[in-house]
Amino acid sequence: MEDGETVGDWATRWVTSRERRGLSSVRDDRSRLRRHVLPEIGGATIARLDTNRLEDLRDELDSKIRNDLLAWRTAQHVWALVRAMFRDATRSKQRNLRIRTDDPCSGIAPPDRGLTKQKPFLFPSEYLALVSSDAVPVRWRRLVVLSTCLYLRVAELEALRWDDVAMEQGMIHVHRAIDRVRGVDKSTKTGGSRRFRIEPSVLPLLGRLHRESQGSGRVVRSLGPIDRFTLARDLRKYLALAGVQREELFADDVARSRITFHDLRATGITWMAVRGDDPLKIRQRAGHRSLATSERYIRVAEELRPGFGVVFPPVPDEIVNGPLR
Repeated sequence: MEDGETVGDWATRWVTSRERRGLSSVRDDRSRLRRHVLPEIGGATIARLDTNRLEDLRDELDSKIRNDLLAWRTAQHVWALVRAMFRDATRSKQRNLRIRTDDPCSGIAPPDRGLTKQKPFLFPSEYLALVSSDAVPVRWRRLVVLSTCLYLRVAELEALRWDDVAMEQGMIHVHRAIDRVRGVDKSTKTGGSRRFRIEPSVLPLLGRLHRESQGSGRVVRSLGPIDRFTLARDLRKYLALAGVQREELFADDVARSRITFHDLRATGITWMAVRGDDPLKIRQRAGHRSLATSERYIRVAEELRPGFGVVFPPVPDEIVNGPLR
């Protein structure tokens, strides 16, 4: 490419390359570039862009954080994207993307970090209120049970097939996820696989779904399509309809974030910690990269254990044996 190629033009080629490689972050990459990166440096010549321009970009991200225009975690993701761009501009495997001999991001401090918001979860009583409510569709209640009691990421639950579930032995093998952009199987978030024993409370529901599907295809196929863009909103709607009104589940402020569907997984992990499961077992079942991630749940559980309630309670019979509606 010509020496005068702009950051914007190079970024277009770079994102296209990432898309061809099947990276699931491409949609977010484009959005972050468009909103936070290219307005600041998109017109600069990428081969000659210097550290000062990138420090200006970092300072702009900090300013957005201070003025509540951008969440600090989002700013961290934007900065990680910028670092990846210039790393590839220096030493990408794809030769036509290598247009620099130095990395101008090197040595620049990242945007400021803010407070880590407390991750919301359901108490067993709230979970039972949700999955027992006639105001909530049965297919949705089944989805809540599976997400909580199997503690899978949404993409992992979508990809789960019956040949990954050993019903007689009560074991599950998690080794793939759904690529949300292309709709095909990919590796899990951490790139690994894990096997673990299924919680006894969810086995009756899995048995019913297994019979309905004749033991083939996706586990959640009979529950209909999963629309990721409405899951969080629908969960909060159904919690309210079920009479679950705890403020922390719906608050969105400097210390708290509203519950999302992903937090059903966090609920199951928290329940394991409350039960006193071994930290290494929690890490294995949850598929965490590091034990430090699992220990965050354990520290919360230590404060919550007294009076918490019975974790992984039996699934209501109507969810297991009732008609799907």
